[in-house]
Amino acid sequence: MTTTVVAISLGYAALGVLLLALGLEARLAWWIKAAAIVVTSGFFVVVFYATNGLLGWPARAPLPARFELLWTRVVEPDAKSGEPGAVYLWVEETDDNNVPSGTPKSYRLPYSRGLADKSLAARDQIIAGHPQQGLAGDLAGQDEAAAGEQAATDSSQTESHSAQAPIAADTRAEPGVARIDMPAQLAQAEPVRFRAMPLPTLPAKVP
Repeated sequence: MTTTVVAISLGYAALGVLLLALGLEARLAWWIKAAAIVVTSGFFVVVFYATNGLLGWPARAPLPARFELLWTRVVEPDAKSGEPGAVYLWVEETDDNNVPSGTPKSYRLPYSRGLADKSLAARDQIIAGHPQQGLAGDLAGQDEAAAGEQAATDSSQTESHSAQAPIAADTRAEPGVARIDMPAQLAQAEPVRFRAMPLPTLPAKVP
């Protein structure tokens, strides 16, 4: 990132030199040319330090497809001030073998109740000593689908066992009325999922 800042500063410097070169050929008073040189030179320094000040801000870019969650912070929406809230994640990207890249990064995601709950639950697991892996985008959707299929299988097995037992009360739903689990729907809508961090997959030893 420091290289990027230096490149931006050099780009401004090159543009400034070009403008100054053109200005020296202009028929202007010497003090106007001198002032232009001083102001432009000072602007290089301002741009360099101003750009450095942006390095600590979290990125709004998409999350890596697979990462280790290092920490999270949830900022709740404030109706009084109009702040929409946000979910901040500090993550470290991992490869397909679950090996971390060694470069932690901060991300800012739009606030939603489902994402906030999942992030706080993952943070509690980290505090308890259980590292958490994050999946984003298509990987999160695939993991959600697999978890949903497993939950459906477990539910069908539970219902088959309970059907053999006497029914204590009539819990049948009314005709034409669908029961919607809103928290589950919100969780499925979020493109991020957390789970226990698997161990790195080491390459096979060559005999």
